Amino acid sequence: MFSIYGKLFSILRASFSYSGRTARMEFWSYFCFFVLMFFAALGADVTYIRQQEPSGIALMLYHLMGNREPFVPLYLLLFSPAMLAITVRRLHDRGRKGWWTLIYLIPFFGLFPMVAMLARKSQAGFNRFGANPQDIAALAKRDAQAASPPYDSAPAHSPSPAE
Repeated sequence: MFSIYGKLFSILRASFSYSGRTARMEFWSYFCFFVLMFFAALGADVTYIRQQEPSGIALMLYHLMGNREPFVPLYLLLFSPAMLAITVRRLHDRGRKGWWTLIYLIPFFGLFPMVAMLARKSQAGFNRFGANPQDIAALAKRDAQAASPPYDSAPAHSPSPAE
């Protein structure tokens, strides 16, 4: 099991890195986070619209956004680069170039081939974009297990100095 906060932080830290590969689990976990946070921002905007007199930070954001709801555009500005970068790295994992993200721009029909590409299994081994992230994780886990001492190596009873 992985730490969700650690994974999200590592994704956001690499949000402007378009090189390398990303595993399916990492992509879909960030995608779910992205969608849930989008709906949270949308809910904040709806709540904001219903306020009669916004005040404080909400009022400042309202004026900065040109008297529009501030939370969804601000959220998209902050988190869309990370979503684009992780999508490109996921396409690299499938052996495709990042330019395939332009399929999203085809109205109605662009979503289906893109989801099909992103949902498929990784290419095994190396491809032109690097090593398979699952292979790297498996090697790291094996190395960590080899470095740790076995549980049965300590004696069950150690003699005391008085014995």
